[in-house]
Amino acid sequence: MNKTLLALAVTAAAIGTQANALEVYNKEGTQMNIGGHVTVGLTGAHKGQDARVEEKSPRLNIEVIQDLGNGFKADFKAEWQMNMLEGAENTFKTRLGYIGLGHETYGRLAAGTQWSPYYMAAGVVDTPIGWSNDFLYDNHGFFGTARAEKMVAYSNTIDFDTAGALTLGAGWQGANQVTETVSTVSENVVSTSKNVVLHSQNRAQIAAGYSIEGFNANYAFNSGNLTERGIARTAESHLVSGKYGNFGAGLYVAATYASNEYMNSYNNALLKDTKAFDSILAYGLDMGLNLILKHEVMKDDELGLNVKSGTSVQAEYTISPRLRAYTGYNYDNQGEGKYKKQQDHQFIIGTRFYL
Repeated sequence: MNKTLLALAVTAAAIGTQANALEVYNKEGTQMNIGGHVTVGLTGAHKGQDARVEEKSPRLNIEVIQDLGNGFKADFKAEWQMNMLEGAENTFKTRLGYIGLGHETYGRLAAGTQWSPYYMAAGVVDTPIGWSNDFLYDNHGFFGTARAEKMVAYSNTIDFDTAGALTLGAGWQGANQVTETVSTVSENVVSTSKNVVLHSQNRAQIAAGYSIEGFNANYAFNSGNLTERGIARTAESHLVSGKYGNFGAGLYVAATYASNEYMNSYNNALLKDTKAFDSILAYGLDMGLNLILKHEVMKDDELGLNVKSGTSVQAEYTISPRLRAYTGYNYDNQGEGKYKKQQDHQFIIGTRFYL
């Protein structure tokens, strides 16, 4: 198999892509696709509030791939989050935007906002529609744990044929920051300003994964210095993960464990030492029904208290290759001690339409 395409396929599998994009142009070495999905669901029992319609990360993307010859291919992708429910509000917000250059042997280099090498290892549980991985998305653009902002990344997959495949990745992020908007009132006049919450100049990460006979094992390391409201920190993460099977087709088992330092937050403050565990057991029937059991917990290791934890039972049914119904119930196990909040059990039923 073409190694550049295999690397892209591994990334797509980690992200949980479940339908092909629409090809709108393919001529003289240039291919253009439009993809994404729209997803809505009816949510009930949400912190005691009335039932309502919610969206589940709807997005629209455009991808262009250019064959440069001699084994090289250039690609560009832009993706926007869509606001489906709030009229007269902003419709689109950037999710992805990058340019890449790949070669059959030498691998692929990409620059922009993109799925990170770290996510290649971490995303094996981030697959269901209703409830997926939570701790990965803590300031993920800044830390590069999922969709990494302003990143230069390299990846390559070495295919050993029947002996499996080894995927390697590395990424770097330069100067970046997270801000918050603060409003003040003086003499009945409201003014706003932006405060810098997090600031970093260099962040780096590496990842490696090996796949053979349906099994996959991964490791990722993410590290860099930052300031949190002017206080210097070193934020880093060690993560291991593994999976067996393909999500939605027969048995699928996956788990992720992360040991984090100043990577996760609570009440807008970084926690010194957290451990996060996420697991999934799913079985996809030939009739198109996929049954899912998922559990996630994040612990403040310094205090020995669970920050949050949830267990969900979910089901997805493929109506057609581009239309999927889903439902599920998430039981809030709550945090402990100072992290204990009002229980937030949730039920959802909805549908997703893939482009």
